This record gives sequence, structure tokens and C-alpha cells, in this order.
Amino acid sequence: MSALRGTLRRVGAPQEIITTRRPGYELDVAHGVRVDVVDFRAAQREARGFVESGDLQRALSLMEAGLRLWRGPVLSGPGSQARQPETRRLEEEYIALRESCSDIQLGLGMHEEVIAGLSAFVEEHPLLERPRAQLMRALFESGRRADALELYHSTAELLREELGVVPGGDLQHMLEVVLAESPETSRKPPVAFRASPSGGPEPGVPSLRQLPGDLPEFVGREEELETAVAHLARPEDVRAAPVAVVVGPGGTGKTTLAVHIAHRLHDVYTDGQLYVNLGGMSGNPLSPHEALGRFLRDLGVAGQAVPDSLDDRSALFRSLLAKRRILLVLDNAGDAGQLRPLLPGTGSCAVLVTSRVRLTSVPHARVLELDVLGQDQARQLFGRILGADRVSAEPEAAAALAEYCGRLPLAVHIVAAKLASKPHWSLRKAAARLADERRRLDELAHEGLEVRSSLELSHQGLEPQARRLFRRLALLEAGDFAEWVCGPLLDIPVDEAEEVLEELVDARLVDVVSPPGSDRTRYRMHDLVRLFSVECLEEGEPQAARTAALQRTAATTLALAGLAHRKVCGGDFTVIHSRSVRPPVDADIVERVAADPLAWYEADRTTITSLCVQAAEHDEDELAWDLAATSRCLFSIRFHFDDWQRTHEVSLDATRRQGNKRGEASVLLGLGDLHLTRRAYDVALPLLRRSQELFGEVGEHHGRALAQRKAACADRVQGRTAEALESWRLCLPVLEEAGDLEAQAQVLRWTAQTLLELGRADEAETSLLAAERMAASFAGRSAGQVRLARGDLALSRGDLAAADENYRRALEVTDRLGDRSGSCAALLGLGTVDVRSGRTARGRERLEKARADARAIQDPLLELEVLLSLADAWERDGEPGEARSLLTRGAELCRRIGAASRLERFTAALSALPPSRPEQRAALPARP
Repeated sequence: MSALRGTLRRVGAPQEIITTRRPGYELDVAHGVRVDVVDFRAAQREARGFVESGDLQRALSLMEAGLRLWRGPVLSGPGSQARQPETRRLEEEYIALRESCSDIQLGLGMHEEVIAGLSAFVEEHPLLERPRAQLMRALFESGRRADALELYHSTAELLREELGVVPGGDLQHMLEVVLAESPETSRKPPVAFRASPSGGPEPGVPSLRQLPGDLPEFVGREEELETAVAHLARPEDVRAAPVAVVVGPGGTGKTTLAVHIAHRLHDVYTDGQLYVNLGGMSGNPLSPHEALGRFLRDLGVAGQAVPDSLDDRSALFRSLLAKRRILLVLDNAGDAGQLRPLLPGTGSCAVLVTSRVRLTSVPHARVLELDVLGQDQARQLFGRILGADRVSAEPEAAAALAEYCGRLPLAVHIVAAKLASKPHWSLRKAAARLADERRRLDELAHEGLEVRSSLELSHQGLEPQARRLFRRLALLEAGDFAEWVCGPLLDIPVDEAEEVLEELVDARLVDVVSPPGSDRTRYRMHDLVRLFSVECLEEGEPQAARTAALQRTAATTLALAGLAHRKVCGGDFTVIHSRSVRPPVDADIVERVAADPLAWYEADRTTITSLCVQAAEHDEDELAWDLAATSRCLFSIRFHFDDWQRTHEVSLDATRRQGNKRGEASVLLGLGDLHLTRRAYDVALPLLRRSQELFGEVGEHHGRALAQRKAACADRVQGRTAEALESWRLCLPVLEEAGDLEAQAQVLRWTAQTLLELGRADEAETSLLAAERMAASFAGRSAGQVRLARGDLALSRGDLAAADENYRRALEVTDRLGDRSGSCAALLGLGTVDVRSGRTARGRERLEKARADARAIQDPLLELEVLLSLADAWERDGEPGEARSLLTRGAELCRRIGAASRLERFTAALSALPPSRPEQRAALPARP
């Protein structure tokens, strides 16, 4: 991709012509780019239109233009093995166009052009019979009878040696023409049987009612049922047969639905229904050649009259169906190649297909995706089999059973059938047996029905690498995952791993759970599929390989979290890392994260947390505590307190088990910071003090200074401002020596804000200017926070214009970073400026929004600041009662969180209000 981009740059193409878009790259053809496969297919479509209108010369010109686009093997570069289905599909389209082009050339008498075009083609595709028959005809009709006979004999020898078969109908027909020395152009297939005048089969033809029986307990799928019936029962269209493809994972009831649909269409397709199980996911799928043989015999063709070649069988099959109303049910198709030879040629018939694979290339197909049942549908299915009374007697147990079955129709059917055979069992007993994940798949088996066998059918068709990925995905405990985790799980580049993952998606062992068109695709395994994956992992993966895969994935997650942290904070600041060696990370993964680190974090937060927990549980304490510490900034900026606490608590246990004081100190720093953010100062302070002690014991001066600066924040809020200022003064030289720019900027800003609260504005400005210079040297979160402090300074001096400007610029920065706390503080500042400028109505509107935001992010300290400004707004509007109510509420909140310094401000504000009168208090509306 890098080489391609370089080539495009050299020819002057714009950079945005190729963009990264999950799951790969997107080429923007709006810039005049020509794509060969797009042009090729466009030529095919246009040529088909001209053939239908009778303009063969125009059609031929387009076909030749399309064929000239082929300059070698298709998709032959890196990763070509994983692209085999696309390769086969394109090659089949090329072959079909080549044959159509030769047909038109022969019809126009262009024999020399056919000879020139097909001579090399038949050498490249030696086993294709039809092009050889076309070449024979061209040679013969151009007077080269001996060459035509030689081609036939060499072809017969090749087919006998390679395939053990004789030439098919097209070649044999041309041999008869050449031997009879009578040139002709008709190439009709041999007539195998004669249709009756009514269009039905001759007397003695077997019945074509081949459908399996409909199930009386069929439930749900109403929308899919009506859609399929409407699509397949449309008025006869001689141009194309309608096709409905029912797609879904194993056990979702595809065959059941298809049979039910087919029975509904009994009166529409009056000449019968043909049914075949193609066994597409089995180790021995039914070939189109064999399936056509069965169908032709079912249609009354005598065994000896069934043609040998696939093309001739398909042509005869289409001829026999041309004037009949027959529904074909093709169950369990493996791919589109297995289907195409079986499709009718006219709209008098219809086709209903089931498959675990999305067959999007089947012509005129309507695809119906099946998922698991809803809870009500699962309960209804239980009721149909067990009886409604038995289900309604134990509704909670029935609901639990449905969830243990993952609401998979096959699993629900098995459990219901087992309970029906054991009337002495309660539903509660069955639920208790299924509750144990280790034996759940064993329980989901009854009288030949088995969920495990259904899953194994999909599993056995996978390539070895896909089986390995399927096993190792069981290592992930997150609910869903992104494609990038597959690279470290397999220890291969991420682009190769994505192709392997797509094989699992195609096999319906992994589901795509993100909405269509999403930039960040997410994947998930059904619960029962995951249990099967765990079994495969335990049976087929050595413990050492499991450990190594999990370590690689956790280490990659750590590297990506570190990258996101550096992007947000402007550098690798305010974090103490472990000293373990980190493996290199795939550059393509890094590129994806770097484009939008916070979006990556939001998508993969559960992966970060679950891998941190797993690393801790496996005593990978260095990896666990580093991942927790590195992610702390991300947890903080998005206020994901539960993940913050979970990762740090499990890491704390792991470091203590291993006697890892440095790791323990780092985790205590993170936990203390969490409780500071939650404004639980009495909980935070002991943790931060202990972190300082441990960092001191191991000689980690940078870590000790980081813990000390956070402890000083608690001192400041609790009214010990002198101690806070002194601690920050002592921290600065250590942070400077460590090169921690972010921490230095924070300390300088906090110092400035504290001095400003003490009324020492000039000293505050000196510290704030230093913080501003520091923050300007890196691109991070501090830029917005310093702007907020500049706004506070201007506001304290009465410079409302400067305050407004700084708050607006702070809001731009914080919104861009997704810093909800900073955005809330900027909104508070802008509302306060409005109030002091006399725009109290707009000011209250902004402040109420800021108050709601502060509550949403659980920041009582910010809420206190908003309450002060709101009270000021109401007092200025002549509503001291409203102001008193807000200030009283704020004072109560100060006492609850132990914010002594803030309590002094609320007490002073309350004292400054005019005394309230009883009638004013009575007039105040009740507030929650």
C-alpha cells in the first residue's frame, strides 16, 4: 500500500485518493481513477444490453474492450490465497465473457479472430471444453478441417489422462459436423426426453413433491417469511428466476424456515418442488455435476441420456424447466459456484437457498439474514413443544433456559424436546444443569440433535490458520473485539489476520456487531460458539502457546494505550511504566489508533480492562499494572470510573502477591487519583501518602513527586493551602529533572489557581505564564486547562472580554479532545461572563447546562463552582431567595465531600445576602 501511494504521488494524484477505512482501505474514484474490475463489469453489462437489442457489433466491441483489461492472473499479489473466492468469481466472469465474445464472432463469420483469441486461451485453460469446441468450429469453418480433428483428438486424450472422462456434448457434436463435412452453426444440446404438449413431464415421470415435512412447532420469523414469499411468488417473469437466500449461523433454523416458505408456495409452483441438501459445509459437499444428475433423473431423463459434462447437464436442466412452475430448494449451499449451474434460465421457476455463507453474488437474489430468537419467540417455541401450561408455571426458569441456550433455535428445540421426554423434570432442574458452562454443550444434545455437531460442521471446513484463530479468540474475555487483536493472537501482520478473521465471519462462527458502514468494525461470538471455541482451545492449543498469545495481545494493547495517552497528553507524561521489554507493534495497527486515539479507546475499552484483569490473574503483574497506569488518563478524560477502579484493584492484588513495590506504588497513585477525581479526599489522601512512601523506598523520585503533587490537591481543597503550595514547590525540580512537561504544567497551573483564590493575582499570573510556556511546548490536554486558568485570571480582574476569549478558546480545545470536564468548566466560565455582563438569562441557561454536565461526570467540585455563579445570577435578577436556596445546597455539598476551602466561600456568600422574609420563603417553589 505504501508503494502504491508512492506511485500515485509521483503521477500527481491527490493524497486523499486512498484513505484508511475499516476493515482496509478505500479508493476514491471521484478523482478520475479507473478501476479495471469496475470497467470490466460495466463492459459486460453494456454488452448484454446490446445483445438483447440485436446490435451485435456494438456488443462485440464492448466485450473485446473488457477482455483487453486482463493482463495476467487476477489478485496474484500478497494475500492471494485468502482471496481465492474472489479470484474464482472473477475468473469465471472472464471465461464467460470470452465464450460469449467467441459466440458472437462465430455468428458474424469472424473465424480468424476466434482462432487468434482462443488458441492461447485454451492452452491456459486446458480443461474447459466449450472454448475448445468453439475453436474447432472456427478452424473447420475457415477450411482447416485437419487442424479441427487434431484439436478434438488432443482434447480427448487430455481429458482421459487428467480426468478419466470422454469429451462432452459440445465437442462430440462438433466432431460429428467435421466428420460429416457439413458446416453449420447450430449447437443444440442432445435431446434427452420429449416434453408433453402441456409442458409437464411425460407419463411415468416421478412426483416432484420432494419437500421435507413442515414443522407444526414453527414460530417467529414472520418478517423473513413474508418477505421471502412475496419475493418468490411474484408474477412470472421470463427474464430471470427469483432467488431467496436464507443466511445464518448453524442452528438458527434456516432449513426449517426454508421448508416452511416452500410449503406456503405450494399453490404457486404447481409443477412441484425439487429439494437437495448440497452439504456445503461438510467435508464432502455435493458437486453441481452430481446435483444436476439427480435433478435430471427426477425430471424423467433416462440414466443413459444424462449428459456427461457440467455445461450440458446445466443446459438440459434449464431447457426442461423453461416452461414449468417449479420451486428449487437448495439446502446448505457452500458457495455461489455450487449454485450457479443449478439456477433456472427463466422466471417460471424460483429458487430458495439456505447457507451459512452470505451469497451476495447470486443473480436476482434477496438475502434474508437470520439471527437468534427474541425472548418471547424462544418462550413460544418452548410452549409449542412442552405445552403452554408447563412453561407458564415456571416463567423465570423458562427465561433462564432461553438465555442459557443463547436463544439459538436448535438449542431451544433440543432442551424442549429433552424436557418433553422427561415430564418428571422441572424447568428449574434443566436450567440448573445448563448453568454450568463446562457441561452446557454436553447438555444440548438429544436424540441425534446436537449443538456441538452443528458447530463442528462449520469448524471442520476452516483452513488451519482460521481454526487456530477460532481457538485463540476464546482467550479474549471481552464481550466484543476489533480485528486488530487477531494479529497478535496469531503473531502475524494484521492485514493477513483480518483475512483469516473474515473466514470465520463467512463460516458464521463470528458475528459482525457494529452497524453497516461503521469505521470501527466490532466482532462477537455467540455464547454457545464461544463455549465450543473454549473446548477447541483446551483440546488443540498447548498452554505455552496460549500464554504467549495472551501476552502478545496484552502487550500490544499496552502499546496502543500508550500511544493514545501520548496523543491526548502530548507526550509520555505523568505515568510511571514497568521496565519489562515491549514487543514491536504492527505499524498498520498504530496508524489506525493514531488517527483518532480517543475513538480507539472508546471502542476497545472493554478489551483494555479485560486483558488487564487477565494479566493480573495470571500473575503477569508488570504487564497488568503498566496497562492500568497507562490507561489512567484515558479513563479519566472519559470518566470511566468503574474500569479505572477494576484495573487498579486487580493490579494492586497482583503486585502485592509478587512483592512488587514499584508496581504497587504506581497502582496506589492511580487509585488515589481516582478518589481525588471522585472528590473522596479522605479516601484518596492515605493512598497517595502510601504511594509516596513506596516510591521513596525503591528510589523512584519521579513517581514520588507525581504522588506528592496529587496529595497536595487534596490539601488545597480541604483548606491546607500553605501545605499544598509548599508541596508543589518541592515537586517542580524533580519533575523538571524527569522531563515531565505535563506534570510541571499541571503543578504551575494549580499553584496559579490557588494563589488566585487567595487574592494574590500578580503571583498567580507569574505562575500561570510559566505554565502557559510549558504547555505550549507540547500538544496535550493542558493547553485547554491553561486557557481556562487564563480566563479565571481575567475574570478576577474584571476584564470580561479577555475572559470570554480565553473561555471560548478553551472550549474549542476541550471539545476537540473530548475532555468533558474541561468543556464543562469552559461553559461555566462563559456563563459567569454572561452574568457579570448583565446577560443573566443567557448566563443562567449556560450555567444550568454546566450544572447538568458536572452531575453527569460526577464532579461535585465543578458543580459547586456552578452553584456559586448561578446564585450570583439570581441575586442580580432580584431573586435573593433563589440565590439563598442554591448557596445552602452548595454548602451542604461542601460539608459532604469535605471541601473546607469551598465551604468558606459559600458561607461568605450566604452572609452577604439580604435577610429573607417569611413571605418570600413561602413564595419559593418546592425544589428537589
